[in-house]
Formats: sequence, C-alpha cells, structure tokens
Amino acid sequence: MIILEDLDSIISKKPYICIEAIYDSSYSIRMHTPILLTNQDIPAVRANIAAEKEMNLFIEGDIEQYGLETETVSIWAFGKDWDCLLLRYYSNFIISSNKDQFDVQALADFLQDQEIQCISAKETILQQLAPYYPDLPFQGTYLCRLEREHFKKIRTGKEQILKLDSSHSQNIVDLYKLIEEFAKPYIEHEEEKLTQTRENYEKGCDGYGIFKDGVLVCTAYTTATTRSGAMIIGVATHPAYRQRGYASMVMNHLCEQGFERGLIFLCLFYDNPAAGAMYHRLGFETIGRWAMIKF
Repeated sequence: MIILEDLDSIISKKPYICIEAIYDSSYSIRMHTPILLTNQDIPAVRANIAAEKEMNLFIEGDIEQYGLETETVSIWAFGKDWDCLLLRYYSNFIISSNKDQFDVQALADFLQDQEIQCISAKETILQQLAPYYPDLPFQGTYLCRLEREHFKKIRTGKEQILKLDSSHSQNIVDLYKLIEEFAKPYIEHEEEKLTQTRENYEKGCDGYGIFKDGVLVCTAYTTATTRSGAMIIGVATHPAYRQRGYASMVMNHLCEQGFERGLIFLCLFYDNPAAGAMYHRLGFETIGRWAMIKF
C-alpha cells in the first residue's frame, strides 16, 4: 500500500515503481468492482447465459419483463470477462456463471452489503459461495423441463379452476403463509410479497387456483416468461386440503394453457419426491440441480 505523504519521496527515488504500483492498484480495484449493467448490455447478457437456457431462465425472463433500469431488477457483472453475473429481483439474488471458477470472494464481499431474502443458483455454483454462510441452510433441488411435445395430460377431477389475477394477491399470500417451505418471507415481509405478487400478475404471469368457501386452497403460476419458455413456481396446497389431487388438476391446467399460448417448454424445481412423481407423470424430465440459501 502506498502512503500518500510518502509519495514525493518514492517518486524521487523510483518513479517507475510508483507509477506501476499505482496502475496495478487501480487496475485491481477496477477488476474487483462489479459493473452495474444497463439496458444497453442486455444483448451481451443474453449471449453470456445462452449456453444454459433453463438454468438462466429467471435472468432471461426478468430482463424481458423489467429491463435493467428499474428498482425491481438489477444485474451486476463481476470480472473482466463477466466471469459471474448477479441478478437482483427485489431482495432475491440469482448467480450465473459460464466458468467453472470465478472470484467468489469478490461476490461474497459485495453481497455483505445487500439486503437478502434468498440467494439461488445452479447447485455447483452456489456450493462455492456456501462456506461464506455456514449458519444458513443450503437447500438443493432438482430442475426439470417439460417440452410441449412431451406433455402428457393426466386425468383429473372436475373442480373449478379459476384463472388468477392481481386482485387475488392477498388470497395467494395468505395461502403461502401456511406452507412450510414458503411461509417465512411471506410472514416476515408480507407487504413486500403482496407488492411482488400484484406486480407479477400485472406483468402477465399466468396463475390458476382452486377456491373452497372463498379460500384459495391450491395454486401454481408461471414467472420469468420468455418468448419460448417459462418457470413454474409457487405450487402449493392448503394443509387441510391435501391428498385430493388438487395440485395435479392445477398443474395439468397450467401446462395446458401455457402450451396453448405458444410456449415451447416449461421448467420447475422440486425436492419433494411425491411432487416429483406428479411432475414426471406430466412429462417433466430432470435436467440438473438447483440450490438456494434462505436468510
């Protein structure tokens, strides 16, 4: 490190060393400082993530829906060659890298200053960051893909399935507060989750649900919709209404509607074997592993 008050004496003795040291220090800072991307960078982002379309569906879908110059979505690039991209959607972060190794320390340092509810990524990527959060649970899941031509409609009951919209946001949040794997952020950040849910539906996400006596008891919806695909998330059934086939009915309808709208593929994550069996009956195939660290 160069002490400023000694700068004159250093220059007088070995000016070339001083200039080189200053250059190296400045270059190092630039290399480790992430770049906040803008809408002009969107083509380069798409090129960066193109090799793993399913793993990067959230990133592609969010930049299509929001761009890169809103309060909702941001993307930072780390490294000279964009070794790592970091997407922020509200307080949720997704990491993408097309390299086997990247500067995890720089990423961890940056994340220290962020308000975070969840960090997720391809499992092999998130495993590199996990040692920086030793007290938080690491949850691995399966990533599945369903091709339109492989969709297998399953015979379901005849419950009325309602298309949801932003007016149902409170119903959706109330249901998720009862689901163990979803409950924590929906209880602790209810207003933020209401805002996110309304915005999702206003942006055109496709969601369906079953109501009983005015209460939403089962739902699922798509997000990160692109020209060719979408991610199915939030599949949930009220604890008092399980084992009735409601999730199969909603999922069957959601997939059918998505493909009728022209989508080529759908993706989802799961870690519950019973849910996995239902997804595979619909034609989903496991293509990889995803992981999350929840705060």
